[in-house]
This record gives sequence, C-alpha cells and structure tokens, in this order.
Amino acid sequence: MTDVMMILGDFEFKISTAEFQSLDRRHRQRKAVHQRIGRKAASQHIGAELDTMRLSGHILPHWNGGWGQMDRLRSMANSGEPFTLIDGQGKNHGPWELIEVSEKNSDYFDGSPLRIDFNISLQEYGEDRGNGLDLLALGLSLASRFL
Repeated sequence: MTDVMMILGDFEFKISTAEFQSLDRRHRQRKAVHQRIGRKAASQHIGAELDTMRLSGHILPHWNGGWGQMDRLRSMANSGEPFTLIDGQGKNHGPWELIEVSEKNSDYFDGSPLRIDFNISLQEYGEDRGNGLDLLALGLSLASRFL
C-alpha cells in the first residue's frame, strides 16, 4: 500500500507533500435547445464538456512538505502544459491541465505560516482521439472543393 493519493505529472499528492482532503469532480453534458413553432422547444445532446476537478487540502510546511510545494504547483500551471493524472489506485485519467492554484496561509509563528490551505483546479485536456465531428476540418474540406 502506498501513501500517494494522486500524481499529476511528477508531483505526488501525499501526506509528505500536499495532502488533499476533498476531491470534487464535475462531468457536464452540452445541450442545444432548438425553438419550435407551436410547441415546446427541443433539446439535443451535443456531447460532453471537459471534466473539471478541484482538490482541497493543506500543507504543514514545518512538519512535512516543505515550503516549495505551492511554488512547484504554480510553476506547473504557468507552463501551460497538460500533465498525466494518475489516482492512488493506479488508474490513468489521461492529460489534465492546472487552471487555478490558490492558497491561504494561517497560524503564523516567527513570520512563517504553520498551515497552508490550498485549492487546485484541474481541467481535462480533451485530447483528440479521432472520434467525434471536427467542424473546422469539415469546413476546410468543403471549402477546398469549391476553390
């Protein structure tokens, strides 16, 4: 059994780095509403939105994790790159992007916080796997036939 709760790229969320207490994942569907004359509007399923995930937890930098954990996460977010997300059971969730890193420092002693509460927002990268309708490619293909 491992103490790793989740891995994002090479950052391990665990008790000795940044331990999260809650994970909020959202999976939404896109629907188009079409107005119809003389009757109710109709809803059409377009497809899934990108999943989002929010991790909330804390770091006790004097006891574990050290001071560089939040800087490291901000650096990952600033890179703009997607990172592979693997949960504590070994399931690979594919590429995800860091879209928000926030922290709240508290319980100061000698000018340093003894507790850092954090929130990390992730968004599924939405890698193109070749299924679904690519409207841009379809439009370019049709335009090239008429030029």
